[in-house]
Amino acid sequence: MKTVADEIARYLHDHPDAADSLDGIRRWWLPRVRLEETTAQIEEALEDLLRRGVVVRQVLADGTVLFRRAGSEGP
Repeated sequence: MKTVADEIARYLHDHPDAADSLDGIRRWWLPRVRLEETTAQIEEALEDLLRRGVVVRQVLADGTVLFRRAGSEGP
């Protein structure tokens, strides 16, 4: 079975302009079979992807944190 990080990386490959919050990633990016994944598991996967340079973190003016594919343009 693929890891959460693999699933997120795959989503970004298929949707290169995607950007979302942790909750949005949990709700929309991961297959429905992954709904049981905890927020901590998804955070760990995102930290792994950040370290590997697959995703970047963007903090909006209101404090919302978004994650997007590294190298993609954001607002």
